[in-house]
Amino acid sequence: MIPVLIAPVLNRPDLLAEMLDSIDVPVDRTIIVDNSPDGIALDRDVEWIRGVSSFGYPGSINVGIMQTPHAPWWLFASNDIRFGPGDLAEIASHMDTPEPRVVTGDRRDARMLRWAYGALNAATVQAVGLMDEHAFYPIYFDDDDYERRCLLAGIRWIVFNGSIEHGDGRGSMTIRSDERLADRNRITFELNRAQYEAKWGGTPTAETYSTPYAMSVPLSFVRPDPIARAARSWDR
Repeated sequence: MIPVLIAPVLNRPDLLAEMLDSIDVPVDRTIIVDNSPDGIALDRDVEWIRGVSSFGYPGSINVGIMQTPHAPWWLFASNDIRFGPGDLAEIASHMDTPEPRVVTGDRRDARMLRWAYGALNAATVQAVGLMDEHAFYPIYFDDDDYERRCLLAGIRWIVFNGSIEHGDGRGSMTIRSDERLADRNRITFELNRAQYEAKWGGTPTAETYSTPYAMSVPLSFVRPDPIARAARSWDR
């Protein structure tokens, strides 16, 4: 049983339907976080969250978690993921533990699964906090940031690829389905890279700080910045 499935979506409801159809284990609550400018229509028995503007990918995961705080763990998945037979049962088997734990795909795998799906439990959130939706809005480097915090906290990070597929294996279908989003992503990706270097004193695997911004703060520390967020918005 998956307690909660959080599915952020910006476009391509057809892929979202395929992802949901690939689920082969019971799910207690399925929450679609609709970040689209005009609203997503989908004939499924699911729950919906919709903001005034896009939550971004890490923000979508956060809002899904905080709307279901009694869950022992959460699975999140991009709309362009397709789970293979038995994949979800294997992921769920790793999450039956009170210890902090994360399961996600391999960044080096040809299918580019890293953070296109992931599972984490309440103990992990207690230890290192939620995703940093402020520094890494609307997406990218949020995964590196979370892995960095989990590494520093000694949290077990399990890589599982199974037979999961991510689009056509060439990256996000959300971005590649819209030329305007692709153009915006080329800008925001580099802005987020700079945010990561400022937060950890180097690029991923070359960090020099052991706390955010080299400050005497917990690993969960974030810096809300509405001006920077507005500059990185993909909204029309």
